[in-house]
Amino acid sequence: MSFLPILRFCLCLLLLGVFTGCGIVGYPGQPGMVTNNFNKIDFEYLDEPGLFVYETVYDNRVGGAGVGAVVTKLYPSAKTYTSNVRTNSDGTLYRSKNEYEGAQIQMISVPNLGQVHMSPNHQLLFFVDYITSLDETDDKNISESQLFKQPTLTPQISARAFETKKMRWDLLRAGTLLPSGSLSYEVTALEMKQIKFTPSQSIQVETQFFGNAVKTQLNNQVKTEFAQFIETNFPKGFKGNINIHFKGSAEPLSMSIGLNTVKTLENSGVKIQKEVPEATLQEILNRFKTSFKEGDSK
Repeated sequence: MSFLPILRFCLCLLLLGVFTGCGIVGYPGQPGMVTNNFNKIDFEYLDEPGLFVYETVYDNRVGGAGVGAVVTKLYPSAKTYTSNVRTNSDGTLYRSKNEYEGAQIQMISVPNLGQVHMSPNHQLLFFVDYITSLDETDDKNISESQLFKQPTLTPQISARAFETKKMRWDLLRAGTLLPSGSLSYEVTALEMKQIKFTPSQSIQVETQFFGNAVKTQLNNQVKTEFAQFIETNFPKGFKGNINIHFKGSAEPLSMSIGLNTVKTLENSGVKIQKEVPEATLQEILNRFKTSFKEGDSK
């Protein structure tokens, strides 16, 4: 598997809810932008180990260094999302641009070097790459300082952006609205290159109406089943279209994806640094956070 981003953004939020304990390996960042400190990808995954969150730093200006690091963190034993995606009883969505305390670094990916640094106590089972950037909240996106001083912005969006909106709309319509305000899905099978994975029990997935947080409750048996399915059928990882089958839906939803386990990631030639101490992971992260200086011009 190449570390070039290989995922199209469409059903990825729901799909990550199926692939429990997911780490982001490749991420493109926002075109033309630069962020040098705390930049949270606006997606969270709530699972039995706790709450997984994702962060990145990058310089995508002309001549910039591109993506520096992609970080996967875990809030152990968390039972709810952070305030980035907290919705109250009135339906108000709260957002925050601050970093939270108490998270453990699970993994740091350095796409330009083809390296993955993993904590000795990580709880990650699957790894994905993106081709399209996700919604983000950051402390300071340096190149945004002139954003609203430009001439009148065009009201049109690109064809890719329109496709993303349409996919989100299709995903919204495929869900069942719960009394809590969440959308519920029951995944019955996944089909990859005409090979179907049918879990021993259906997979219940919930996401927010805004689609930026997912939770599910998968037992270890189903997790192991799917990991073995990938390693048996795709020993160097999967790349291609995947069809997601839902209960009560005649037609599956399809997306293009690249997917690995630790074993297949190694088989594909990726350099994985295991058992990296927390202090070393933090040192790596701090190095990337300070590599893009405010006021830099390219």
